[in-house]
Amino acid sequence: MGVESSRTSIQLNDLPSFSPAGVNYSPQVGVRLDYKFKQLHGPYLGLSTSRSIVEYNFSDAATATSSYTTSRGSTQLRLEGGYQVSTKPIYFKKSAAVNNSPTPSCRRSLERTSCSGKAAKSSTATAANKGSWVSIQPSLGVAFVPFAPTREIYATAPGNSQTGYAYNAGNYTSAVITGVGFEFGKGAKRTFVISVNYLQSLGDQVSESVTQSGNKPTTTKLESGTSGWSVRMGIPIGFKKEKQTTPKPPVYEKNYKNYYQGRCGQYRSQCRKVI
Repeated sequence: MGVESSRTSIQLNDLPSFSPAGVNYSPQVGVRLDYKFKQLHGPYLGLSTSRSIVEYNFSDAATATSSYTTSRGSTQLRLEGGYQVSTKPIYFKKSAAVNNSPTPSCRRSLERTSCSGKAAKSSTATAANKGSWVSIQPSLGVAFVPFAPTREIYATAPGNSQTGYAYNAGNYTSAVITGVGFEFGKGAKRTFVISVNYLQSLGDQVSESVTQSGNKPTTTKLESGTSGWSVRMGIPIGFKKEKQTTPKPPVYEKNYKNYYQGRCGQYRSQCRKVI
């Protein structure tokens, strides 16, 4: 869930563009499916709501930039798809390193031959960090509105005898969308995601029609475009396939085998006693 702010601009004939309704805010809901490879990147598909259409009404093309009315369009469904890259978890607090000593690699009866003479080496390993973390997720994709209303200038029937005209500004069908997400978690659990996204409509949303200016017919050309920001917050749900692993043999069995291959030729007498 989130909030979307959209700004729709209109250009009448060759005049400078203007925004008849300014910036509009509307709630936004949606769902998004990400597929992530081992390299922490992959494609995504999404479905969200949008309300960027502004119905622009005027009666005379000569005064359409100063004498007009606007109203918000209905909420639409928008399809989104693209590619996303995720960074490795960035922990807010690093855990201290611990000193792990290896377990004895030989049996007691073999300590004098295989273990004596050399001290066991200590290994330093970092404990698994189970603290809070964040992962940065930039993305780039396209958006598609499958049920956009008509782009044509159409005549309306206001209460008086004068003919009016209406135009659905911001009725784009495709747009480019980019943004960055911040996925928060703790340990191996993902808790929530906050994303900031920017959208810019594509293509020429142009409508040209013959309207009345005074008592004379005139050709009116309207062109519109939409841009906007959105802030979303969601709860991630993960699906991961479990891998089947073969259990490893105990450490002493592996080292016991290496002992006979490399040590028995040197300590033959003691090996015979053990056998």
